[in-house]
Amino acid sequence: MSRISPMFLQGRRLLICAILAVLPSCDTPEKHALRELSRAGVQPSGRALVDAVTAGQDQHVRWLLDVGVHTEQRDAAGRHPLRITVEQDRPSVAIMLLDSGANPNSKTADGISVLAAAIARDETPIVEKLIAMGANPNALMPGGEKILPWCIRNGRLAFVRSMFKHGADPHLTDHAGNPLLHIAIQAGHRDLVHTLIEMGADPGATDPQGRGVLAFAVKNGWTEILPDLAAAGADPNLPSPGGLTLLEQAIAEQNTGLIPLLMRIGADPVRLPTSPGGVTPLEAAIASGHPPTLRAVLRPGETLDGPEWEPAVWLAYRRDNRDLAKMLFHKGARATRHRENGLLLTETAALAGEIPWLKLLLDYGHSPGKSLAYACARGDRLTASFLLSAGASADVTLFPSLDTALSLAMRSGNDGIAALLLRHGANAKLRLREGQKPLHFAIVTGNPNTVRELLAAGADPNEPIVTPVSQAFLDRVKSKDMRWYLTRTRNVTPIMLAANTGNLATARHLLAAGAKTNTYTRPHSTWPLNFASRRSDVPMMRLILGQDPDKTERHIVLSLSEQRARVYDAKGEEIFSTKVSSGKSGYRTRQGEFVITDKHRHHNSSIYGSSMPYFQRLSCSDFGFHYGHVPGYPASHGCIRLPMDSARKLFAMTEVGDTVTIKP
Repeated sequence: MSRISPMFLQGRRLLICAILAVLPSCDTPEKHALRELSRAGVQPSGRALVDAVTAGQDQHVRWLLDVGVHTEQRDAAGRHPLRITVEQDRPSVAIMLLDSGANPNSKTADGISVLAAAIARDETPIVEKLIAMGANPNALMPGGEKILPWCIRNGRLAFVRSMFKHGADPHLTDHAGNPLLHIAIQAGHRDLVHTLIEMGADPGATDPQGRGVLAFAVKNGWTEILPDLAAAGADPNLPSPGGLTLLEQAIAEQNTGLIPLLMRIGADPVRLPTSPGGVTPLEAAIASGHPPTLRAVLRPGETLDGPEWEPAVWLAYRRDNRDLAKMLFHKGARATRHRENGLLLTETAALAGEIPWLKLLLDYGHSPGKSLAYACARGDRLTASFLLSAGASADVTLFPSLDTALSLAMRSGNDGIAALLLRHGANAKLRLREGQKPLHFAIVTGNPNTVRELLAAGADPNEPIVTPVSQAFLDRVKSKDMRWYLTRTRNVTPIMLAANTGNLATARHLLAAGAKTNTYTRPHSTWPLNFASRRSDVPMMRLILGQDPDKTERHIVLSLSEQRARVYDAKGEEIFSTKVSSGKSGYRTRQGEFVITDKHRHHNSSIYGSSMPYFQRLSCSDFGFHYGHVPGYPASHGCIRLPMDSARKLFAMTEVGDTVTIKP
């Protein structure tokens, strides 16, 4: 047998050593744990994990977790290992279990979650780990309350922050329905309030009774946090279950320290009452009879020039409390904005004819706005007069109608207001929305005093109607005849309108102002006198012809039955008489009242082509006095024939404008 060499033996020894050195490096934690558990006589199982945790054998726990035993095994009390470690105050083992897959939301037989148990024992490391691992923050505490509300009520700020950081719902309520902010304030945890707001808790939420967080803050005396709560969304005007707001309660309690603070955060002193018989806070302060309370509502030492005080001014107006309005104005409050109906306060007062209010408002610098126009529209002369004396512009215009105060006064038929406006500088030449000048409108609507004032203010007595004429203006014209002329002719002048209306006062004003009577319409050549004659208006015809309708120097009376004409003087005494021949059968001379409208020494009939010397036309018609055959009975074609001497004498005796009566 050959002998083994020493070198071979040495090499084998080195190989064995190398293999032995490599073998430990191939060992896993699981194999190592199995080996160690085997040496300790522990069979790997969930039960073994419960026993190891209960006995405080942390190393055995580590080995059992390394081999992957079940972590949800329960002891006789129904507790799993994670719950046991929490109760034993062993955070390192609890974290070891969680890192090895223990369920952070697993519950025990009592229904309490691990997170709830850890929070109850104030186990901060375990709580932080559980929350980070996804433990449910909405689970129940041992007493049955949700975890997050419980933490807030008990001031566990760190836990609250951690739960919010990991997605807790800031809108949770406790089992009674109280929001989180309410819970913090009720529990007196002032430091939690701002944290909850930062995390998204709703300051506008209410408890089941409808109470807001501001009410609880006031009850606790935490007035310094009221601005922050209001800025975050708490409603300072939220009524309590009894119906009163905090401001109303403070006024009722005469809490003069709280009142200004509530108002600074938005409490409304003119909040409308919710009940029919209720009053606003400001009215309650006035009714309290407690001057310090009212002064507190009106913010002593502060100006009230913000827009939030405008409703207070309107309130004072609605309650007809001018003393309150004066207090508000004295402190700077004003009512400068238009209300929902589009009116300023001054305009509202003007519409109601409330001159004392208008005076107060104007004294404190309020704009009259369109007040004058509204007063004119309702025919309120006193209010219009006051506004004009207070400096309101007489040319105020409403939009979009473009109605001026003058047009509104005229449309309401108020001569007195129109005269006031014109005397205060209203423009007499502005065209109205009807498309015509004020003078035209005043004539057709029968306002002679306004006509006089318009002419005095510079209106042109000869300015013709603008064509085409609007339907709005035509609707104001009563005469069908004149409406025809307005739609079919041009150059209808003011005196023609007046002649057609029969208004002598209007015609007098026009003529006195220089209205021309020697103009005519186109293309129909109708003169002012024709408009009067078409209406058989004797006084108007005489006026246009230059006579005084109220005085009669001569008057001719023709008796058809006697076939005789007589002339009477101003005293009614007969000064001339002559036989005549009137119209024969089929051409009877018309009866009635007439005016001699023109006279011609030499006249030829355009109808019959015959000479009619000493012709005197009656009322612009086709008949009159003239020389002709007088057989002693009616023989003419409608005219009144006279003998030559009588025709000559009558022609010399009469004037254009003299009146004639033709009777049976």
